[in-house]
Amino acid sequence: MKQNSFLFAFISLFIFNPAMAAKVSVVKGNKIMMQGESTSVGDEHYVLNEQGKKVAIVRVIQAKGDRAVAQILKGSAKQGYTTQPKSGGGSMSTSAGGSGGHFSGGSGNSFGLMGGYLMNTMNVQATGLTSGMSGSGFGVLGYYDYALSSSFVGRVAAGYEIFGAKGANTASSPVNCTTNCDVNINYLSLYAYGRWNAIQGPYKLWLGGGIGYLYPMSTSSTVFPNSGQLQANQVYVAAVGMDIGLSNKNYIPVSLEYGLFPSSSTVTANIIFLRAGYAWNL
Repeated sequence: MKQNSFLFAFISLFIFNPAMAAKVSVVKGNKIMMQGESTSVGDEHYVLNEQGKKVAIVRVIQAKGDRAVAQILKGSAKQGYTTQPKSGGGSMSTSAGGSGGHFSGGSGNSFGLMGGYLMNTMNVQATGLTSGMSGSGFGVLGYYDYALSSSFVGRVAAGYEIFGAKGANTASSPVNCTTNCDVNINYLSLYAYGRWNAIQGPYKLWLGGGIGYLYPMSTSSTVFPNSGQLQANQVYVAAVGMDIGLSNKNYIPVSLEYGLFPSSSTVTANIIFLRAGYAWNL
């Protein structure tokens, strides 16, 4: 009986002693440095918080001695947390942002393609011209996301978009478009965003904002007969979106965005963007 007790105590000490676990010494973006336990490239580990709950899954991408660099596949980690080899030790805590075994969509750096439906509004108030115009268009963008941390991401995007709107001239003495007023602009669009991941997990919810530069490639308008009046413009964007994780490598990005053009004494305009696409994690 004493021998069994001693054997049980020895095994318990070896398995559960925290000194045998590696610690997270550095967290940078979607990568961590583990220190204190030998491991190999490709091995996966759980990250445990101070209460011993599993809050992340990481995969080793570099290893040397008792130090290793690992990429966060799911959840988030902090300096001082411990790690545990992922060998059937149960599922992750829901505090990691999702159920165990599922990928946290859009984690880390990524790139993707998105199609967009644009709902456009323009109001013009000038001598002989009063018109509230609206319409729709479409666009396609390619983007690249750079993870500044697990919560904050920078995005750059570029693509082709169409602004189209039309309406009636309600001025008492109409000039230019006497009945039908329209604006049609094909833009080369460039955007820069910042986004904050409000909810982590396989369905990542984010809030963001940024600025766009719209360069007209072609224009036509009965409201502005002089094409020189339709020049390059800026647009300020506020956005909410969701990244729907499909696997460790892919996710579906969806966003609803509001773009506001700088107003002038005669013109105000805005766009509502509804975007969806397909993306790849790096």
